[in-house]
Amino acid sequence: MGRAITWLATIRCRLKQYRQMPEALQPGVAQVLAARVLARAQELGVHVSVSVADGRGHELLTIRGDGSSWFTPGVARAKAQTAAVMRRDTADVGRMAERFPGLLPLVSAQLAFEPATLPGGVVEPGTDPRWALGVSGALPEQDADCARAALPPGEAGTES
Repeated sequence: MGRAITWLATIRCRLKQYRQMPEALQPGVAQVLAARVLARAQELGVHVSVSVADGRGHELLTIRGDGSSWFTPGVARAKAQTAAVMRRDTADVGRMAERFPGLLPLVSAQLAFEPATLPGGVVEPGTDPRWALGVSGALPEQDADCARAALPPGEAGTES
């Protein structure tokens, strides 16, 4: 009987956690976001990679754009993961790291990846983001510009 009660309590706890999770990303949304980024990069005449993560920082999609360097998918992935777990744009994380130099090493020690502080990582606006994305391959300001192209109209603030 004790095992059954413990099991039931565990299930209730997990259901409560599940209900608090952000709504899952609909199929195809990651591809649409990446396509917006790559279209903006083409307009700017730059070669970038883009990575889309879910609201918890788990990779959903990474694309190395034509002509982009070999290392750019990894940098884009780090930007997406950082934006997701910190729930803020990576340029904001960079400013936070400058203002509070001891904070980022403490955060970094708790992550499975090295957090990015360069512009180019954005998170879906709102209190419960379902996605974040990172862009790498151009100048930091251009990466940020391309990343903002994925945001809904009217939400593309100034990240850099």
